[in-house]
Amino acid sequence: MSSIARYNTIILKWHQWSEGSSIKKRVKLEDIAKIAGVSKMTVSLALRGDKSISASTANKIKDIAAELGYIPNRMAQGLNSGRSHIIGLLIGGYLHDDYQNQFLKGAIPYAMERGYTISIGPAECDSKVEKSLIEKYRHMMVDGFLAFHCNEVETYKRLQKSNIPFVLYTKYFKELEADHVVCDDLAGGYKMTKHLIELGHKKIAFVFDKHLESSSEVVNRMQGYKNALKENGLPIEEHLFVPFNLANYNHTDSKTVMAENPQLLECLKQTNRPTALFVCNDITASFVYVIVKKLGLSIPHDISISGYEGVYLGSIIDPPLTTISTPIIEMGRKACEILIDKIEGKVPLSERKKIQLEPSLLVRESTMAR
Repeated sequence: MSSIARYNTIILKWHQWSEGSSIKKRVKLEDIAKIAGVSKMTVSLALRGDKSISASTANKIKDIAAELGYIPNRMAQGLNSGRSHIIGLLIGGYLHDDYQNQFLKGAIPYAMERGYTISIGPAECDSKVEKSLIEKYRHMMVDGFLAFHCNEVETYKRLQKSNIPFVLYTKYFKELEADHVVCDDLAGGYKMTKHLIELGHKKIAFVFDKHLESSSEVVNRMQGYKNALKENGLPIEEHLFVPFNLANYNHTDSKTVMAENPQLLECLKQTNRPTALFVCNDITASFVYVIVKKLGLSIPHDISISGYEGVYLGSIIDPPLTTISTPIIEMGRKACEILIDKIEGKVPLSERKKIQLEPSLLVRESTMAR
């Protein structure tokens, strides 16, 4: 009997035994070694592509492994290597649009290319949940974190002291030197305000999610707004900074939205109201639409409205929203790349990576010239 025939016979018997068992047997390195007539260590080295194993032996081992349906035991490998090949993704924001979905479209395929799995932990703006998720992930021996934080800097200071790599995305802490990948929100805020000014608007309100007022993305977008006003000789008026309450978005209706946002109502009811609103993100802009329309105002004929981020929601509301389009998918891929490079030691933990990606202006039908 040839060696190939012998291998095939053994493999057939293994499958028959496995299928006849009440419990599906997981293929082990020992099974492959027995069929191939080599040691378990030789199998392990061959499957890892070690050059010390001859090509003919390595190919034979890989063929047998494929035939048996061998799946590497990542947990066991992690115990040996000190890595789990799992990344914890902490989502501190509300899951109310496809922003996080776009981020995942960038992060997950890249992680898989590098041999990692991403486990998603939604905290939804609750810092206690965020801390609990981090603790549970640490017990799972995750290798590092991608984090859309809940604005609690002490949580990440503790992670940093423990030498656990993490990369913040979308927003960062100004008081913490940490790796982050964000949009250039200063430039984005400037671009949008400049666009509205060029359309002839001289009274532009900045509407922001009041729960994110101190967050870096809102702070920087607001500063870009101020810079554009100043550069064009327009006054910076405090009453045109309008907070918006979006805390109850899961259980809300138009009446609730109106009741929880008296400052915007007052701003829009003025005789000398703003001719344009620059809203800090697209989801908030969609709720601003509700109030504006309930007041009987037409968009953009009575008032122009613009947003920020470029999620799909802006393309389907009526009228489609002029916005700043941010490279969210690229952000996910880049943040994942930095994290894995840190995990694998290709970049020292002490070296800080601070990436700002360029946004672009996306003009639609919600803004018009005065």
